[in-house]
Amino acid sequence: MLELLVVVAVLAILAALLLPVLSRAKASGKRILCLNNLTQIAKGVHMYADDSNQILFPITNPSEPFFSSLAFYQWTAYDALMRNYVGLKGAPSPQDKLFACPADTFYYAGTNGAYVLVPQSQHLQSKSSYSSYAFNAGNAVFRIPNPAFPGMFPGIMGRRLSSIEIPAKTVLVAEFPAMDGYSWHKPSPPGEDCYNNAPNMLSFVDGHVSYIKIYWDTNTTPDHFEAWHYDPPDSYDYQWSGD
Repeated sequence: MLELLVVVAVLAILAALLLPVLSRAKASGKRILCLNNLTQIAKGVHMYADDSNQILFPITNPSEPFFSSLAFYQWTAYDALMRNYVGLKGAPSPQDKLFACPADTFYYAGTNGAYVLVPQSQHLQSKSSYSSYAFNAGNAVFRIPNPAFPGMFPGIMGRRLSSIEIPAKTVLVAEFPAMDGYSWHKPSPPGEDCYNNAPNMLSFVDGHVSYIKIYWDTNTTPDHFEAWHYDPPDSYDYQWSGD
């Protein structure tokens, strides 16, 4: 009996040691798959631009209030335009595995002035065009009653590829949480802590993909409270603007 208890104790210790390792390996596998997705998507975006006079998608925002049901439009309009370059046919759908990050299991939604966790995949939402990934299109945001503010926010929609001054640092397509500043890969409850250098997977104009921290300014205003509203300090490895 004593020998059996010793074996059980040893197995319990080994399990306790192995579980964190297996958890890290699983998380790493999700990041690798997401990296591969974004690498392929970035290639598709470049092929689209090559056939479109180097333009990174036209700005054709519908005249709706920013906080409407079409609020995701600017960041997802690229999908329908470039999907045939990555071997996809038809309209975006939940079956598009290329546009599904395996870590995409929840998102934060604003409710009564606060953010709450919604335990649903962004990829399964029609409002996000069934995609886990957003194009860097902050400059395409229109607001009512002032319908157009060119350059109000940083972004590269409508820009020529050749006009991007720092392609190795300028975001092309990113995981949706990067726009807000939280992370699917290191989740935490809604609140300021979840926006503290949250790591996300981003593709860049030069074609490379990196898993990096996103800057979130704690001194935000009601009109500039999300990560895509401003470029980070120079010490960060990305920027939203093409200049």
